[in-house]
Amino acid sequence: MARPQMRGPGGRRGMMGGKRSKNSKKTLGRLMKYIQKGYGVQFVVVLICILLSAVANVAGSMFLKSLIDDYISPLLLQASPVFTGLLHALMSMAVIYLIGIATTFIYNWLMVSISQGVLKKVRDDQLFSNMQRLPIRYFDTHTHGDLMSHFTNDTDTLQQMLSQSVPQMFSSAMTIISVFIGMLVTNVWLTLFVLLGVCVMLKVVKKLGGQSAKYFLEQQKS
Repeated sequence: MARPQMRGPGGRRGMMGGKRSKNSKKTLGRLMKYIQKGYGVQFVVVLICILLSAVANVAGSMFLKSLIDDYISPLLLQASPVFTGLLHALMSMAVIYLIGIATTFIYNWLMVSISQGVLKKVRDDQLFSNMQRLPIRYFDTHTHGDLMSHFTNDTDTLQQMLSQSVPQMFSSAMTIISVFIGMLVTNVWLTLFVLLGVCVMLKVVKKLGGQSAKYFLEQQKS
């Protein structure tokens, strides 16, 4: 008679992790609907600012190469150097960084405003209206602290997700795209070599992670 296989802690964690991932995606989708309904224009401005901020950061880093090779190095070989070109280049570089700083401030400020507005709508639509339709026995069987936690801690978590996690997610994606384009502009073959190394590294990490998880499950079962 075959022995029934029991799920170890690792299996339970995997199921819980997958469930949390699905719930997070569902929650994010519902929040994005609130943003589209009331704050669509502001969110488009946020995305534009995130794009400009990522491009400015990458452009500033790439400008350092031109600054050293085209302006600073030639001046070292001159007996009586003229710093006019270097000053203009430094001013251009300062403008690039100022654009990055300004757009970062703007999208963070807008996301705080958007998150506060969405939070109010969530409290009105999902909490207050639903709470009024609940039967009296629900309030008798749940503690006041539990009810207040939904109005404070849970909604504060949503606010942090909107004001920090959502812009950070888009910012990371824009930065990766900008860096990749900058790498291609600098050197195509070196970029391909780096991508090949990243792919190999990801496969090795995935393989080692799978073996570690398998070993952990075997240890738990034994």
